[in-house]
Parts: sequence; C-alpha cells; structure tokens
Amino acid sequence: MVDKEKCVNKAIQLGTVNYSKYNNCAQATFTAIIDALKEEGITITSAEAEEAIFNSLAGVSGGHANMGTGNCGALTGAVAAISLASNVSRAMQLTDKENRWIAFDNVAKTVVIRFKNEFYGLTCRDVTWKRNGKIWDIWDPEANENFLFEKKKLDPAANCIVSMIAGWGTDYVIEALENPRTLEQIKKDHNLV
Repeated sequence: MVDKEKCVNKAIQLGTVNYSKYNNCAQATFTAIIDALKEEGITITSAEAEEAIFNSLAGVSGGHANMGTGNCGALTGAVAAISLASNVSRAMQLTDKENRWIAFDNVAKTVVIRFKNEFYGLTCRDVTWKRNGKIWDIWDPEANENFLFEKKKLDPAANCIVSMIAGWGTDYVIEALENPRTLEQIKKDHNLV
C-alpha cells in the first residue's frame, strides 16, 4: 500500500528543489511527481520516455515560451503526469476514440478544476495576477528583473506554485492508479451514453 501522504509531501518538497534546478515550471512539476512516485515504488513511464517528456516540456513553461498567455507550466507538468497515469494508449484511441475521455475526466476533475477555482483561470498570467496583483512581460528585460525581484521575496517552500501543483498532481496520480475509471463509468457521469 502506498503512503499517499508521504508521497505527496515528497512531491511538494521536490517541487521547490526541482524548480531551483531547472527554473522551468513544467519540467520541475513533472519530475517532482515522477520522482516522488518512484520513491514509493510507482513507475508510470520508462526512463527513456521520462526524458523525452522532460524535453518536450521545455517550451511550455511560463505560459508557453515564457509569454504568460498559455497554460501555467506547473499545471501542464501535472497534466502530463496525470495523463500518463490515465494510460490511454494510441491503440485504445484507435479502437474507440471516446477512450480519450478517461484522461479528460482524470485531468479535469482533479488538478484543472482545482487550479481554475484557485486562480480563476489556467494561464500563467492568472497565477501571477492572483499572487502578485500584476502581470509581467517576461520578454521585457526590465519587467523580467522586476518579476525576479518580486519572486525572491516569496518564501519558496510556502509560495511555490510548482510545489503546490506537484502535490496535487501526485495525489491525483495515485488516485487514478488505485481507482482507475472505465470509459463506461465516465460516459455515464457525463451523459455520453
């Protein structure tokens, strides 16, 4: 039996550590979840696939390409891990394209709805507005310097979005693995039958 609380707390801790290592919200969140799960003996992807996913997340941090207007990078990293745990393969999609609803349901009912409720949206800008009452154009050198100055004033352990979302994502991955939902259950829940 997985010690869920221990695993979630480890992901929260790793979120802060990994963000300081990678300075990339998506990669830090994803690896915090994956590494915390591994410590509990849970592997949801191979080392090679993990590295490829890590690489693919490089450009989505900071609201996609650090533009702020796309999805929060931390959210994207967690969604990647939850989608992996949902295990909706290409073969399943080819057999019945509705199988994608398994991942949709796992992602939406867990981290996305909670994130949207917390930040009133899903973008990087929604997070910075809620947390700081302002939005920065990170591509502008002066704005970036101001953003980094504001960020340094925060207590990383208490205010790290990456840590918070890594904790949420880990909790939901474990839930999806322990209580996998079938397409029939999801169709019934969403009146798709």
